[in-house]
Amino acid sequence: MNLRLRFVLLHTLLVSLILAISFFIIYIVYSNSREDSFAKRLVAGAILSYKSVDTSYTPDTSEQEILDNNPPVTLTDMHVIIIGRAGQIIYKKPASQKYSTDAVLLSDIKNSGQYFFREDYYACIGRYMSNTGDYVIVKASDKIGLSRMQQLRIIMILAGIGTITITALFSFFYVIKSTKPLVQLSLQMRKISENNLKDRFYVGKGDIRKNEIMQISANFNGMLERLEKAFEMQKSFTHHASHELRTPLASMLAQTEMALRKNLTLEEAKDVLNSLKEDQQELIELTNSLLLLSQYEKISYSPDWPMVRIDELLYDTISMVKRMFPNISVSLEFLQLPDNEISLSISGNYTLLRSAFRNLIKNAFQYSEDKIVSLSIKADDKSIDVYFENRGKTLNVKDKDRLFIPFFRGENAIRKRGFGLGLSIVKRIVQLHLGTIVYDAVQEKTNRFTVSFKKE
Repeated sequence: MNLRLRFVLLHTLLVSLILAISFFIIYIVYSNSREDSFAKRLVAGAILSYKSVDTSYTPDTSEQEILDNNPPVTLTDMHVIIIGRAGQIIYKKPASQKYSTDAVLLSDIKNSGQYFFREDYYACIGRYMSNTGDYVIVKASDKIGLSRMQQLRIIMILAGIGTITITALFSFFYVIKSTKPLVQLSLQMRKISENNLKDRFYVGKGDIRKNEIMQISANFNGMLERLEKAFEMQKSFTHHASHELRTPLASMLAQTEMALRKNLTLEEAKDVLNSLKEDQQELIELTNSLLLLSQYEKISYSPDWPMVRIDELLYDTISMVKRMFPNISVSLEFLQLPDNEISLSISGNYTLLRSAFRNLIKNAFQYSEDKIVSLSIKADDKSIDVYFENRGKTLNVKDKDRLFIPFFRGENAIRKRGFGLGLSIVKRIVQLHLGTIVYDAVQEKTNRFTVSFKKE
């Protein structure tokens, strides 16, 4: 059973339930009102019957009010029995009806003053005439009222069937019309594959804030854009990874084949082996970078990470880099000192952050003209900003937009060794810590990377 049919059935059942409850309440209220009205007419008939037998009897105020407000049951339709205080039958109509005195019933009538009961299909009223001590018992069948009840039941059944049928038809056509855009959206979704991610759904015209279908279409288009970018990045990543892996492997194969074709001296063999070693180290470095990038994609931020002092981490990283590059010159200064030392700390993974900062310092050193790297910190209660600056050729707009894409290398990296993975790894680590990294050409021949961490 599809969603549209379930909605039609649910809506129809809901309307049917409401209708049934409404009809039931109406029927009960009308039935009670009919019984109450007929009981009052029986009382009026009892008073008039007694008055016709005892012509000297004068109704009191309450009895006269009943007679004025309630038309009595027709005398010909009533069975009347008048019993004296001694239990003898004074009058009965019709005369042929049989009646045996019931002391319990008379006692109930006397105690209640007016006693209502049923006898087969008849409604009965027993009234005690306190002025004379006589009992009047009348019974009659409310043929007109019962006939109207039967008509009411028929009307309710027909109205219920008609209303439910109309509701079901209306619900069906309304659901068909309302879900038509969803069906079209579903058909479009079926056509989407990795080969046509550039296709987009028709959003439509109107106020998108008031149209859920338009919102779904727009959101799905946004998702397709993100998927398209992800697929393109994945294809680009695979292509560049294959290319980068092929280069050292091809070099190693060429050197090995050349060595096999020649009778090498010991020195020549050592040269070939050293060259192969360099290619192998390059291959290992590339493989490790790919593994790191893949590993960092699986890690997520944890609020349970310990607090890390950014300034102490930078000093530790600077010491490590100086051991790697003895001729590097690195300086660190505070642009804004916080009032509280805790403002220099964030919740993070020390090893990952040190790896990111090491990559940024190494990158600044390799692409600087004077081997000088300047670091600066600005911290307050809301954020921590770390700046990495060097003097060298700045990036153009095209390279700037693609800087953090894996395997991308700008024009200034043509004569530099590397694979274009370092900044991708750095960005992923910074994002893991809920931070951001941006590149700016501050001045001519001055590059700056800004790493920002927001405080929670």
